[in-house]
Amino acid sequence: MPDALRSSLPLSLAILASRVLGLVREMVFAALFGAGAVADAYQVAFRVPNLLRDLFAEGALSSAFVPTFTAALQQDGRARAELLADLVMSALLLATGLITTLALVFAGPLVALMTAEMDGNAAKLVLAVQLTQVMLPILVFVSLAAVWMGMLNAQRRFVVPALAPALFNVVSIAVGVGLAVAGLPLHEAIVAWSVGTTLAGLCQAGIQLVALVRAGYRPRLRLVGVWSDPGVRRIVALMAPALIGIAAVNVNVFVNTIFASELGDGPVAQLSYAFRLFYLPLGVFGMAIATVTMTEVSAEAARGDLSALSRRTADGARASWMLTSASAVGMVVLAEPIVRLVYRWGATSAGDAAAIAAVLQCYVAGLVPYSLVKLYAPAFYGIDRARIPMVASLAGVAANLLFNALTHRQLGAPGIALGTTIGALINVGILVMMFGRAVGRHPDPSRPQSVGRNALALVLANVALATVAWGCVVAGAQLAGSGGEWTQRATDAVVLGVAMLVGFAVFAVVLRRFDYPGAARLVAMPGAAWRRIRGRR
Repeated sequence: MPDALRSSLPLSLAILASRVLGLVREMVFAALFGAGAVADAYQVAFRVPNLLRDLFAEGALSSAFVPTFTAALQQDGRARAELLADLVMSALLLATGLITTLALVFAGPLVALMTAEMDGNAAKLVLAVQLTQVMLPILVFVSLAAVWMGMLNAQRRFVVPALAPALFNVVSIAVGVGLAVAGLPLHEAIVAWSVGTTLAGLCQAGIQLVALVRAGYRPRLRLVGVWSDPGVRRIVALMAPALIGIAAVNVNVFVNTIFASELGDGPVAQLSYAFRLFYLPLGVFGMAIATVTMTEVSAEAARGDLSALSRRTADGARASWMLTSASAVGMVVLAEPIVRLVYRWGATSAGDAAAIAAVLQCYVAGLVPYSLVKLYAPAFYGIDRARIPMVASLAGVAANLLFNALTHRQLGAPGIALGTTIGALINVGILVMMFGRAVGRHPDPSRPQSVGRNALALVLANVALATVAWGCVVAGAQLAGSGGEWTQRATDAVVLGVAMLVGFAVFAVVLRRFDYPGAARLVAMPGAAWRRIRGRR
């Protein structure tokens, strides 16, 4: 069984809890605000701190910090590694505080840049600016959280960082329930929700600091010598190309938001709701495997063992192919019952649900390449070849923007999601091609035969899974008939439950028949879980 699959299972469960709560959060939001102008204003506003977070926190910083901190921990000891963390944390507080202040002052032009074609709706634009100003402090919180998350992951403490977003979602859900009870007017309710989002970001950072303090870490503000420290300088050197790549991706998000805004009220929120569903399997499987693999790859790079680094990455890729391909196939077939069950509440209409389902199908087509990008890119950071993922990211973004510029009016929101898939394919294609040149591959005379056999196994297993899922959808449509909304919801729940259980069993058995790496573990998982449950009674 691949090491990556075994090591990522506890992390996957923690991320699953966070993602499920994230879906509940989106359900509460959709029930309160629907998919109209107010929801669009919030989604646009939330993307501004998200952009800055990706640039200066969870994206570029994590990519550069984890391999550097891991190398310091292995080569120089814990005290040196914690000093490096203090220097990075202090510099981030200074930088993000300044950026947040500037963004607060210039929030109007920044939001206007994203919403230039929002049908001249001045009220929506004003609301988006107001909500942006409320949520900008999230940048400071998530920047600190990124450092603390990297420290925990480098020490193979994966569960707490994975559960931290669960606390974010719990706080947000509690705010949403309070708003539903209070019955505030729509404008006041969305402002209160945004305040709750900022507080949730603070809680997400705090829980990770608590875990580090319990492990013996004491954070200190240190700015003396920060710019001359070799570890900090390496992080800055790695972050520079990462920033360019991530900036390109977020320019892509900005431009896609403009494309969606040109289509009237609804598409911006549809893309956001669908992406939340898309991110569930990506986080549970793709990100979990990538997180574990990044830690192991960073350790191998610190030891200078490129052969082991290559094996670790290949191990993660096989596990990622297995889990994310099944998720993609299942979600394409089951998109409509999934969306109806999750979002068809309150202000979200049947038409909204159908539109979100169409966007979701286009997003999940890119699930495998998107997860592989997250897996392969850290290998290049570990060996100080950060320009390769930067170039790959730029190429993917260019392909995405070109596709969407040419087709967004014809294909609508689903076409914008499809452009994201095309960009991910270009991105991972470049990464895989360059991986062999930059890292090298572990010699294996049987590799061509094993790759062909594994590919055939995945194709047959996913065809079987799709057949089961489609049969469940057809049966569910007949059972629901012309019943009401609650009949439809109950039928969708049964369809999804049966499709996931039977589809998983068929998928795993087919892979086991072809001896796909990790399939034996997959087949044994339900029995092992049941034995653990019985053992705790």
